[in-house]
Amino acid sequence: MSRRRRPINHEHLGLLAGGAALLALLVAGMGTGRNWWSRSLELNFRTYSASGLQPGMEVKISGFPVGHVQRIQLLNDAQVKVTLSIAANRAAMVGRRSRATLTQDGLISKPYIAISPDLNDLGQQQAVANGDSLIYETSPDLASLIKQLAASRVPLQQVITRAGALMERRLPQSLNQLDRTLSSGEQLSTLLQREVTAGSGMLQGRVSQATDQLEQTLTTVQATLVEIQGLARSSNQLLRGIRNSWLLQMLEPAAAPAGVSGNSVNPAPAGPGSTAKPAAGCPGGAPCRD
Repeated sequence: MSRRRRPINHEHLGLLAGGAALLALLVAGMGTGRNWWSRSLELNFRTYSASGLQPGMEVKISGFPVGHVQRIQLLNDAQVKVTLSIAANRAAMVGRRSRATLTQDGLISKPYIAISPDLNDLGQQQAVANGDSLIYETSPDLASLIKQLAASRVPLQQVITRAGALMERRLPQSLNQLDRTLSSGEQLSTLLQREVTAGSGMLQGRVSQATDQLEQTLTTVQATLVEIQGLARSSNQLLRGIRNSWLLQMLEPAAAPAGVSGNSVNPAPAGPGSTAKPAAGCPGGAPCRD
C-alpha cells in the first residue's frame, strides 16, 4: 500500500525563512557592534586587583568603543591578567605610551576600559603587535575617596570654626578702623577744599590789584604822551618864531653887489686921464659870466 505524499506548505516555509533571515540580521547587528566580523587584535595588561573588571565590558579610545574585555585570568603570582580584544583598524592609535584605565562616566553608568591614544608621530610609531602588554593605571576608588572626605571633614570643620571666630573678633575692629579712615579722608578733603578756595581768592585779589595798577600806569603814560605832544607843538612854534625874528635877520651878512664876490676887495678909483683896461677874456669890457 503506497503512502500519499503530503503537500508542501509554502506558508510554513516562508515563516521559517523569514525567522532565519531575522535571526541572521540580529546576529549580524550584534556582531557589527562588537566587532565580531572584523579582524581583531589582542592586548593585555596586569593588575593586582580585579575590582570593577568584568568580561565583556567595553574598551574605548577617546570615548569611542573599539573593543571589549575578552577574558580575565588570575595568575600564580596573585596578579590578574586582563585580555582586551580591539579592532585591528584602530590599532594604529595605540602605541607604547598608551595607558589603560578603568573609567566611569557617572555614578550610575557602566564602567569601561579607557585606552589613552599615543599621538606621538601618529601613524609612524611602532605599532603594537598581537599579545603586547599595556600599562594599567588604577583609578581612584569611590569608597576610598568618600572615606578620605569623611576623615578630612573634622579638620575642615575646625578650620571653618576658627575662621568664623577670627572674623567675628577682627571684623568689627576692621570696620571701626575703616570708618575712622573714611572720616579722616573726608576731613582732609574738606581742608583741601578750603585751602584751594582761599588760595584762589587771594590769587584773584592779586590779579585784580595788578590789573588796576596796570590801568593806572597806562593812564599816566597816555597823559604823559599828550603832554609830550603839546610840548613838541610849542617847540615847533618857538623855532618858527625865532627863525622869523628881526634879530636873526640883522645877524645875517648883507648881500654882495652884483658881479663882485663877497671875498674880493674893491679896487682904488682910477686917476684922471687913465683909461680902464678891459679884463682879459671879456670882449668890449662887458662883464664876464661864470
